[in-house]
Amino acid sequence: MLDTITFDSGKKGPIFLVLGGVHGNEKCGTHAIGRAIMELRSGIFSLTSGKVVFVPICNPEAYRLNQRYYEVNLNRVVKKHEMASLYEQIIANELTGIIDTCDIMLDLHSYSSGVKPFLFVEYGTPEELAFAKAMRIENWVTGWNALYHDKKELWEGDTCTYAFDKGKLALLIECGQHDDPAAAQVGYRSIRLALAHFGLTGAFAADDEPPAPQVCKLHSVHVKRASGKLVKPWQHLDTVKKGTPVAQYDDGETLSSPVDGIIVMPVANAKVGEEWIFFGVPEAA
Repeated sequence: MLDTITFDSGKKGPIFLVLGGVHGNEKCGTHAIGRAIMELRSGIFSLTSGKVVFVPICNPEAYRLNQRYYEVNLNRVVKKHEMASLYEQIIANELTGIIDTCDIMLDLHSYSSGVKPFLFVEYGTPEELAFAKAMRIENWVTGWNALYHDKKELWEGDTCTYAFDKGKLALLIECGQHDDPAAAQVGYRSIRLALAHFGLTGAFAADDEPPAPQVCKLHSVHVKRASGKLVKPWQHLDTVKKGTPVAQYDDGETLSSPVDGIIVMPVANAKVGEEWIFFGVPEAA
């Protein structure tokens, strides 16, 4: 069901996997992968070792409909399902098999409420930190696994957690806002920087210095329980004081920030039962 495109240098090296379109309305990864495929095919750059596997669209039906998911959020059910019945569960069974074959994975996403690219760093191993720094993206978010470990009603598994559990090295990058053309450029640049970092290609010239990471640790997530709206058009990485109203339900209940911290990935059009807004706190890199 999933289309994969593979390039093999014929020389010893890691198998590098790049995912796009895990969420169907996040097109930047697909566009970035498309550019990389075109350039590899045309010889604009080439592999010097190892193998790269591209999956441009990981959720084909959601992608066709231009919506986040078809039945359930794919990046909350990434595990092997013995009794798969939902579309994304079936996709997850195929996707996990693809991840099993790789050594390193890069998963490209976008988000709705802001333009700054950021990446998720979870384990703090030297290899993961080196991978993250090589992406030259200033903003990092951490604490996903700690936040979700007891929320099985929301999360059964995601691409990076599955990969790490299988002994792979993985990184997820939020390249920018869904409809911002710059997000696809961030995705393409990340692919090229990653391939160079792991020695699959020659050096990829970057015209900037690696920035000092600005780390936000997730503190809490609020799931939308009923109809309501954000009190203002919050943007990812907006700062907020404890007690500041951030959203209001139609029944009058107000959701306020539980911390002096940072708004993370607010979703203005979240459906009831979905993650509506995350709160984070700054953390030293």
